[in-house]
Amino acid sequence: MNKIPAVFALLCVTALPMAAQTKVLVPKSRVPVSVVGEYHGGIAFPTACDEQGRLYVKLIKIGPGMMGPLFRLSSKGVVETEFDTSGAVVNRYAVRPDGGVIMLRVDGAVKIVDNFAPDGTRESSVALERPPTPFFPSQLAVFHSGEILISGLQYQPGYKAGTAIYDPTGRRVKQVVLDGDTEIERAIALGKDTRAQQQNTSAVDTSVAITGDDGLVYLMRATSPASVYAISAAGDVVRKIVVSPPTGTGSPYFGIRVVKNRLVVQFHRNCDSTAASDSCRSSSYAVVDATTGQKLAAYEADKEASGIMACYAPDPDRFYIFSDRPDLEVVEAETK
Repeated sequence: MNKIPAVFALLCVTALPMAAQTKVLVPKSRVPVSVVGEYHGGIAFPTACDEQGRLYVKLIKIGPGMMGPLFRLSSKGVVETEFDTSGAVVNRYAVRPDGGVIMLRVDGAVKIVDNFAPDGTRESSVALERPPTPFFPSQLAVFHSGEILISGLQYQPGYKAGTAIYDPTGRRVKQVVLDGDTEIERAIALGKDTRAQQQNTSAVDTSVAITGDDGLVYLMRATSPASVYAISAAGDVVRKIVVSPPTGTGSPYFGIRVVKNRLVVQFHRNCDSTAASDSCRSSSYAVVDATTGQKLAAYEADKEASGIMACYAPDPDRFYIFSDRPDLEVVEAETK
């Protein structure tokens, strides 16, 4: 991935709304998740899955912060591994290609990455080199070569978005410049009140970074429409894809997956009207070509198939969704 030429740094393509082609997702199967313990604080965002289709979810205990273990599940909802995340109070983790995970921990001004083996044991901890623009990390992803992408937002003084590549020892390899971050920072600065600023800072705070099966890391900025940057381990922005919600309304909702050159973005739409609740579905999914941005498919989730995207599989399109109403389960959804 490091050999991708810089001249191919930015290919911007737009996937347009596909309301007329939208299909409805309904449950095909439901599998209860076999976790032991009391986790009534809900599911932490985002969730993840790996190239073997195994699922990763952090469950929150009642109490301050976001305390709770991280589980790796089989696609059938069986707990394979529990990762000890007792030292982390925020949900900042990424899945390694080997099935292990990294977890971010903050010790004063020092950002520390804890490495966990696939069996859940703690392997090592490395302190990250301080970047020129210090920021609080909100997104992490691990390249197949071991480098780590970390992105987030600096709060004081002013608001600045930052993204950097680190090697496995914590040394900063490259600061990554994303063309849309300047516009986000400008919108934050022009916000006339705290609420307006929060809406704009959330474009970075609620972003998601995942490792595609092509080895690139895909970083989604939760703008409207969503902007997805494909980034190499060398820190080159290979391309940018702009994805609109299938129904024309909705906000990016933590869910993004890249499988077999297909990019899936999950959108969330609030249903304010109870009179038409059956027709007002909360989640929709846009599927586009991850190399060109060409629209491929669009879906809305039936109310019985709504929740947080856990994993995606193509040919035919299937979505694995975490639902916690009333108990945690994995819903496999597909079209009628």
